[in-house]
Amino acid sequence: MVWLFVLVPVYFLTAETLPVYESRAKMWLKGRLNIGEGRGLYTEELVDYLSTQAELLRSSTIQGRALAKTKERFPQAFSAPRSESFPARVVRDSKEFFSRVTGKNSSNINAGEQIVPFKLKIGDATKNSVLELRATGRNPAATQSYLNSIMDEYFVFKKANRDKASDQALVSITSEIHELAKRLEAQQEKLHAFQVTNNAVFLQEQGNSAASYLAQLNRQIATLRTQLNLLERLAPEQWIEAETQRTAQNRGDSQAQAASRDMMASLAGPQAELFKASQQMQLLKAKRAELARFLRPLHPKIMKLDEEIATQEKLVQISRDEALTQLANRRQALQVEIQNLEAAFQEWDVRAVESSRKIADYDRLRSDLQRLQTSYDRLLGVVQNVDMTKTVEQENLGVLEPASLSRPVPRMIINMLVGCLVAFLLSIGVLYLLRLFDDRFASITELSNYLSEDVLGQIPAITLKHPWRGPEIKFVERQRFEFLESFRNLRSSLMFMGNPQIPRKTILITSSVPKEGKSTVSLYLAAAMAMGNSKVLLIDADMRRACMHRLFGVQPIPGLAEILSGEDGANAIVHSGINNLWLLPAGAARTNPGEIILSSQWERLVAEVSSQYDYILIDSPPVLAADDAATLAPKVDGVMMIVRGSFTSARMAQRALDILKQRQSRVLGVVLNWAASSAYESVYYKRYGKEYRWRPQASERAASLVYNSAAEADGADS
Repeated sequence: MVWLFVLVPVYFLTAETLPVYESRAKMWLKGRLNIGEGRGLYTEELVDYLSTQAELLRSSTIQGRALAKTKERFPQAFSAPRSESFPARVVRDSKEFFSRVTGKNSSNINAGEQIVPFKLKIGDATKNSVLELRATGRNPAATQSYLNSIMDEYFVFKKANRDKASDQALVSITSEIHELAKRLEAQQEKLHAFQVTNNAVFLQEQGNSAASYLAQLNRQIATLRTQLNLLERLAPEQWIEAETQRTAQNRGDSQAQAASRDMMASLAGPQAELFKASQQMQLLKAKRAELARFLRPLHPKIMKLDEEIATQEKLVQISRDEALTQLANRRQALQVEIQNLEAAFQEWDVRAVESSRKIADYDRLRSDLQRLQTSYDRLLGVVQNVDMTKTVEQENLGVLEPASLSRPVPRMIINMLVGCLVAFLLSIGVLYLLRLFDDRFASITELSNYLSEDVLGQIPAITLKHPWRGPEIKFVERQRFEFLESFRNLRSSLMFMGNPQIPRKTILITSSVPKEGKSTVSLYLAAAMAMGNSKVLLIDADMRRACMHRLFGVQPIPGLAEILSGEDGANAIVHSGINNLWLLPAGAARTNPGEIILSSQWERLVAEVSSQYDYILIDSPPVLAADDAATLAPKVDGVMMIVRGSFTSARMAQRALDILKQRQSRVLGVVLNWAASSAYESVYYKRYGKEYRWRPQASERAASLVYNSAAEADGADS
């Protein structure tokens, strides 16, 4: 239906509209001639270059110029058609096309009004260097002319923009040249004035001489300081030893060492006399010590030696005093000489600094002049290349294919494809909305995915035979094969599920809302268990809308209501007519059933019948309809939830399970009732039913009628 509502209007609207013609052209990114310095005068940003040029082609400036040029040749294409010259459909369709191009409301376009009759599209290049241009319009010749005008005006605009940039650059560069010429002339005057007052060659030579002389003075001062330090540290007795060591040195000694050696040589005379006197004194002392071993101190020889030794000591002292005096004089002379050299050094240092400053000023003036001259020459070269750049500059973008002949646009195919896409998206949206608001369970897979509880089984959606009287074993066995097998499967799930040590004797069967078939499931599950040789008691705990007594054809009272109220409940449990199956009707409650369920009679009843029956199945009201089921749930061994396919809401089922869990109930699982069977399942169940159905020896007739399980569920819950 969605497809028809979309595609049919699209088809008729497209068929009623006038044809639209399309012309195509291509532009490509080409190379250009490298003309040296001139090519850098005018440049464009190359990042996303093609996208920028596409936007330029779409600009109102280019399109306005192209429209004006096209209007001169095809003025009739720029006015809305008049109703007296064209049919009303043509006028209406033309206005709609013009309104889509201009964005103006079609109702505001008057006949003969000047409007824009073309629409331009430019495909941006992503993996190549080609731009594809497409122009659409109602006039084929005007459309082709408009597209060619777009490209022509693009090149005209680019050239005008380049010429304007070149002219602006020329004016700016010329002004800069005049400014540089003034600065260059001023700098030349400064250099000439400096050369008039200063001799550059003499300053250079003076600076070099001053540097050499200062270095020489520095070396002399260092040498004299070395000699002075040596004289202050050596004793007279060490002179001869120091002199001997310096004499032994090779001829590669430094100048300072040579000066020290000359200084020691000048002091060698007094030092030699002192050395000789000291040596003679030591010889006399050695001789006396030798004679003292054999002669007495008063011996004439000993006494004579003592006199000679005393005389020699006086000579040593005299020589030492003379050497010290000469050494002091030498130190004073060195200090005076050092002071003179330092004064000369300071004087020449001032001269050298002054020469260096003037030389630095001269070099700075020359470098400034050279820099200004270089800038001036470069700008003169740029100015000479401006005119050549304007004439030789090439466009990066060129025409690859001119505008083609206009051809009709296949709007029917395009619109139908767009309509199919829209219809498909609408279909998906409708399905999503249905899925969003309709959360009913349609299959056992959805039930397993949405609810966390185990799925015990499913009951197929088939028609059942309904007896005139209460159900009997023969009637139950005549039901359809797949229906009975589903209850046998449910029986096995309850008997063999989970830990066998956990009791599952009393089972409460409930649903979330009415009309889900819980009473039908309770009846046939009890019958299936009874046919499995298990003694089963079926309790009708739905005292608000009791129905089990009508299905079995028994009296409603006495029943469960009388037992829980403490009244006479004798003979309340009756045989159902099916072997091993007994029924406890609901009875007639005189007070609210939700109140009498809370009495202690329920535990007493369950304790009395537990030893007599293998299983006790309890048919209770829906959880969301009354609080009876939620009250009974914690008092039984387990709860089985019935969910009807394509009827029960997932939110209601989850809410009912949450209520049971809040009451600390043990939920055994859920059963999907009225489950839709696929064609595959129906065919094979029918085949299996013929081959595997057990038939009794004698056939009996029973009056029956056909009804569906939903009607049975409605009657059971009503």
